[in-house]
Amino acid sequence: MAAMRCPVHGPMGETTRRLCPDCMEFLVPDVPPEVAETPDPPSLCPQPGCGMELDDEGCPVHSLGAAPAPMTRHDVMPERRLPVVEFPWGTVEIGPAEVWIGRAEDCGPLVPQVRHYDNISRRHAVLWSTDSTLYVRDQSSTNGTFVNSRKLTPNEPVPLRDGDQLRFAADLKAVVRSAEDRT
Repeated sequence: MAAMRCPVHGPMGETTRRLCPDCMEFLVPDVPPEVAETPDPPSLCPQPGCGMELDDEGCPVHSLGAAPAPMTRHDVMPERRLPVVEFPWGTVEIGPAEVWIGRAEDCGPLVPQVRHYDNISRRHAVLWSTDSTLYVRDQSSTNGTFVNSRKLTPNEPVPLRDGDQLRFAADLKAVVRSAEDRT
């Protein structure tokens, strides 16, 4: 049993229910605020098309000796807005580096939020963007990934548009916001 929350009515306490008895909305895990906060995105390699995270020695692919000072997107190009996905716990910016949706510990920074959804597969789906187009790919998940209620074919990249409704399994819902439409 887990503490659950109705998106409309708020906390529902410890329950095994999947739907709110008042409005029939899917219940989501009641994640404490300290868990719901998303960390700052990592610095990425400035080489076009790379997207690897920079470590203390630079990019693991492109460094050929001493690491240059870490560069930001502002050093490489003018500010470019990335598409985002609005999850129940907050907004996540999606760049060229893959963002994994899954409960496995190696799925990255969203694991603390996603692990509360017991019907999400260990490696459920992947999100990434190229230029300003956002993509999702179901990773042969047990309970499926859906875009606007259409179940995705496993391992097939699907482009997303502003306003698309994502659903991972039955309970985790999200909304796509394009880079151009954000203010």
